Parts: sequence; C-alpha cells; structure tokens
Amino acid sequence: MDYGVHAWDIREALHQSHGLSADVADFLVPYMFILMQGMCDTERVKSLPHPVGFRVSGRNGGTWKVTVNDGAFQFEPGPVDDLPTVFEFDAASFVLTSFARIRGGKAYGDTELADRFRGMFFAI
Repeated sequence: MDYGVHAWDIREALHQSHGLSADVADFLVPYMFILMQGMCDTERVKSLPHPVGFRVSGRNGGTWKVTVNDGAFQFEPGPVDDLPTVFEFDAASFVLTSFARIRGGKAYGDTELADRFRGMFFAI
C-alpha cells in the first residue's frame, strides 16, 4: 500500500503527470474494505438504515455488501443489485477514494444514504 499510494502522493505533490498503477490498484482492491473499517468514525454514524453495495472493476474487482450497525462496519462479497445504494468504481479510483486522496466513483440509488455513508470516514 505504502509504495503504491505514497508514490502517487509524491507525483501529485510535484504536479507531475501520473496515475495509480493498474497492477497496484488491482492488487489493493480487496484490502480497501479493511482500511475502511479502520477509518470509519462510528461517532458520526452509528448505524445505516440499509446496507450499501460496491461494484469495483479490475482483476480483483467484484461486488461487496457493506453494513454499518451499532458502530460495527462489516463487509462481505456478494450480489448488490437489490440494495438501495450501490457505489461503482474502477480499481484505481476505489483505492484513491478509500485513502481519501480523491472523491471518486458513482453512486446509484438513494443519494441520502450514499451521502451518509461517505460522511462516516476520516482521512489518513
């Protein structure tokens, strides 16, 4: 994580043309939900009324369901088509959004629920 994302940080600070390596982004996708667990401020939002879904493209992409209940952030792979809110990302924008470097992705469905979810995290 450090070499991939911090190398991106350095190039960003130097105003160089750059992007996050596809190999790095694809490799990091499964770890982003663990990162989110550690960045979730459960004092801001203790629970969400419904789970939210994530659809991420790339070699390690897939779909995941995230539930926040009684201050616990839980995630599991699975279908998301029946959820009221689904976030959609390419691998690089998912990693950079998870690290709070950019605000990326698209949210479909209940925009209020999407905004509540996005507002639960602090930057690292």
